[in-house]
This record gives sequence, C-alpha cells and structure tokens, in this order.
Amino acid sequence: MTPVATPVALRAHTWDAALEETLSGGSDAPADGVAAVHSVHARVVNIRRGSTLIALAHGDLDDAPWTIRILDRDWPMIASARVGDRVAVAADAVVLRPDAHDLRITLARADAVVLRAGTAVPSPDALRLALSVLDRVPSPAPATPFGALAADALSAGIRRLDAAAQVLLASGGRDARASVTTAAERLLGLGEGLTPSGDDVLTGLGFVCAHQGFGLSALLPPLRAAVATADRRTTQLSEVTMRAALSGRARRRMHDLVDAVMTATESDLRTAVARTAEIGHSSGHDILTGIRLGMQLSASTITRPTPSDQGDHR
Repeated sequence: MTPVATPVALRAHTWDAALEETLSGGSDAPADGVAAVHSVHARVVNIRRGSTLIALAHGDLDDAPWTIRILDRDWPMIASARVGDRVAVAADAVVLRPDAHDLRITLARADAVVLRAGTAVPSPDALRLALSVLDRVPSPAPATPFGALAADALSAGIRRLDAAAQVLLASGGRDARASVTTAAERLLGLGEGLTPSGDDVLTGLGFVCAHQGFGLSALLPPLRAAVATADRRTTQLSEVTMRAALSGRARRRMHDLVDAVMTATESDLRTAVARTAEIGHSSGHDILTGIRLGMQLSASTITRPTPSDQGDHR
C-alpha cells in the first residue's frame, strides 16, 4: 500500500492585504483557483495565477505587493517547491502540491499588511535633501557584457524620458503624452537581470508618480500605456512589478524611502536609500535612478512658476 503524505499547515508571517481579492477570484485571476509554481529562487518561490505572480518569500525579505512572507523555520518546506508544481488557492490560504504533500499556508487576517501610496506633499527643502542623498549613491558596474553594452542605450533612454516628461509637465497635450509613452516603451526590457534595468528605472519613477504629493500624476496615464505593452517586451515579473509601482505599491523599503523624504529626516533617508540599493544584484540601484528622476521632476514642477505667477508682461 502506498503511504499517504501527512498534510502540513503553517501560518504566514505577514501577507499583502491586496491578495485577498486576488485569491478570492475578484481580480484578473481565473475564478477556479488554478495556479502553478512559476519560478524558484533561493529565497522566493513565485506562483503564477492568471496574469498575477504571487510570491512566497523568506521572512528576511521585506513585505511587497502580492507577497506572503514565511518564517525561517518553515522556509525549507517552501524551498522544496519545483517549477510546475500545482497550487490551490483560496481566500484564506495557499496550498502547495494539494494532490501530494498538501502544504497549506494559512493567511490570518491579523498578519495582513497594507501597501499603498500616501498623499503627503514634500517641501522643496525635502526634495533637495533627497536629491543630495541620492546623488551620493555610487552606480555599480554592469555585471555582464550584455549589461555593459546596454548601459549607453539605457542612459540615452533615461534622458529621452526625462525630456519628454518635462514637456508634458510644463504644457500637457496629446503629443506630449505620446512622447512619454514612446520613451518609456524604449526602456522596457532593456538591460540585464530578472527585472531588466530599464524596467527597474520605470518602477522607481512610476512609484514616485503614484504618490500624489509629488505632483507627477500627469505622467501616470502615458506610463501605464507603455507598461500595457510589457507582456511583449519583458518578463512577467517585471510587468507585475511595474504595474504595482504605478498604483503606488512596492517593497516596504521603498515606502520607507518616500516616508523619509516627506519628513526630511536625513538619517532615515540614508537608511532607506541604502536598503533600496540592496534589492537584487543591480535592481535597487536602477530603481533609485528612477526614483531620483521622479524627485528631480517633482522639484522642477514645484518650483516652476505658473502663468498667474508670471503675470502679463505685454
């Protein structure tokens, strides 16, 4: 007689509250709960459900969109997952290999965390401080020959996006929005990494734009239009990450960075910038490049005189 595996249950350490809708079938995920392991890394197991990736992450990592954090003592059970393993989902649980080992991860409401954009407005001095700290972050050398080849194109693409964004923020108009979309599309999939450098720049910029207080809301529609084409240009992980950023949702350390900008607390800002730089092999630095672009555009927008300020000089 074949032995039957004993079901195992563990409780998530923390989990993104936005998962409640995703797991219950209220989002773009299939209503029947069909899901499978998409990819397995040292400290993250990604589950694909429809167009969404749900991450099971080691507790040493911070909270992030569509992420369930697992305590260190329970991680070996998660790490045994393999690509293609079937996953069952419910509103209050995720079950790995339901037909075999039946590892159930329960999601207690008390452990849910909320990641969302704030509405605070930074002062000009706060933006200057943020830019000063960000300017002192060294850029790492590309890790691969491909990354080195893409570096010049990445720099040119960022300059192109910056110029298009400045025009849109200054004057608006359909042509200006189209220029921002085109510039952003050229960055999609550009560079090295599981989330290519160009995507990471867009993640950083989009995250800043989604915080209303920075005054960059006009950039959201054209950036979203660009990311809507990402499924043809880059990885699913990048696409999901960029979509989350454009709704003001990202890893906790990025939220901490924005909070530190708002309070103009240099020590907290330095800590949050350093922690963001630690994301991935090079993703953190590329995200900071996008965040810095957003801060610079915000500073220009806040200090730009309005027509009423300029008066009528005829």
